[in-house]
Amino acid sequence: MLKKVRIAIKSLQHEIGGTLFDRAESAPLIAPDCEEQETELMMESTYYDDGTRVTLSYREGELTGMEGTKTTLSFQKNEPALVTMTRDGTVRTALVFEEGRRHLCIYQTPFMPFEVAVMTRRVENRIAENGTLHLVYTVELKGANAQHSDFSLTLLPDIQKPLGT
Repeated sequence: MLKKVRIAIKSLQHEIGGTLFDRAESAPLIAPDCEEQETELMMESTYYDDGTRVTLSYREGELTGMEGTKTTLSFQKNEPALVTMTRDGTVRTALVFEEGRRHLCIYQTPFMPFEVAVMTRRVENRIAENGTLHLVYTVELKGANAQHSDFSLTLLPDIQKPLGT
């Protein structure tokens, strides 16, 4: 079933000095003097559940710096801890989030494509039960500084009508 939903997204991001390879396993991930960037958005999204796969899609806006980009989050219902985020438009990518795993992905920008490593620390996917998704992950640009992200998405309780009705 395809329906319109409203979603709330909260994202906290911190720059990490050095690369993930230079860090001791016990070293704190976020430096104490690191500046935090917080983004909170509410927007309309499409929600599709075919019984085996759930897909949420929304348009990025000016606030995210990716205006003209469509972001899609998807997962198999029998494997909710493996979440894929695809972006198509001015920015194109496919990021894979799997707790405790590191995935290499290509990030294409209007300037040039580059490889990023995504290390997922936590996936709490309860979209099917209570409408929440929480991802904690680090993205590193091939040997450059890394960025730690804490991403939360919540389905809001009002627009629940199937599209086309």
